[in-house]
Amino acid sequence: MKQLKTIVALVVGLFSFTSVQAGEMTVTGSMQATYQSEVDNITGNPLGMNTDLTFKGETDTDFGTATWTMATDGTFLGGATANANGNDHSLKLATSMGTFGIANSGDAANAVDDITPTAFEEANGAGSGSYTVDLGSGMDGSMSLSYGNSDVMGTGISVAYNYYPKLNGTTNNEKAASGNVAGFEDYKTSQTMNVGIPVAGLPVIGDTLLGGLKVTLGYERTDNTLSTVQSKEGGTVAVNLPVGPLSVGYQTKRFQAMGTDITTDTFYTDNILGIAYAINDDLALSYNIYESEQHQNDGSNVEQETKAINLAYTVGGLTLGFQDAKTSNSGYASTTDNDTRTISVKTAF
Repeated sequence: MKQLKTIVALVVGLFSFTSVQAGEMTVTGSMQATYQSEVDNITGNPLGMNTDLTFKGETDTDFGTATWTMATDGTFLGGATANANGNDHSLKLATSMGTFGIANSGDAANAVDDITPTAFEEANGAGSGSYTVDLGSGMDGSMSLSYGNSDVMGTGISVAYNYYPKLNGTTNNEKAASGNVAGFEDYKTSQTMNVGIPVAGLPVIGDTLLGGLKVTLGYERTDNTLSTVQSKEGGTVAVNLPVGPLSVGYQTKRFQAMGTDITTDTFYTDNILGIAYAINDDLALSYNIYESEQHQNDGSNVEQETKAINLAYTVGGLTLGFQDAKTSNSGYASTTDNDTRTISVKTAF
């Protein structure tokens, strides 16, 4: 009951504001074209394209600044349902106590699934390997309440939190609730969060080369009442350190996939390493390693590993990216390789 009262108060506070002046609307976006070749698989057309548009409306209220955004996420308007076209929607209210919001995107755990430094893409971010589950996966698309604060009480510590009344992958229209899909009645609430802790404010250490170090923590939990399905739960710790043009990061994760049968008891342990170097203001390179070990109760553990070299070159508003990635035991299948080479041309507007 206490949790219900808190949720009601948050929703009322989020929408009970009055506009004190006219707002404004802006549109930003990006376009990306890629060419991907796969060494170990026969594929079709290697050309791909993505166009993202973000519509943003902003106005000042008696409680703070209210911001509405809609991002097309690669697909413009259309679709049979509210979320079929992949649109991301959010309504946020920035106050002196932090930012409160409601959205179908921007999950706190998903935001820190891999935050090690890279010049272009994550090691497994350009199609090499088959990582079907991850920390924070499956969250976007469901409606959630959120809270964020980038500087808690002037300490430099940041927090982000999402609460899902029911994680069912639907985006509801106003004055509506999603339908009761068979099975979803057994899935209860979900919660995710992340905390960023900078070292700069610590005495002595903050004035050394370690002063730029930042520790990030992430956590997720999905509850349910199905006897044959485990709750999804996972956590991560990441440490990133920039030293001039060099950035080094290490991250470890442990999580359990939603829908895993309890007789299998499958869980995953991931370790990520990223080393990036900015040669100059325009050119950067990185070396990234992603190791993901699948653990099963019968002892048949398999480690999927991806190693990638990334390059990025920026000319004005145009960024040229390249990744050469090699994966062993792709999809956690022994002796299965999946190597890719990706060329990207991206511009923002």
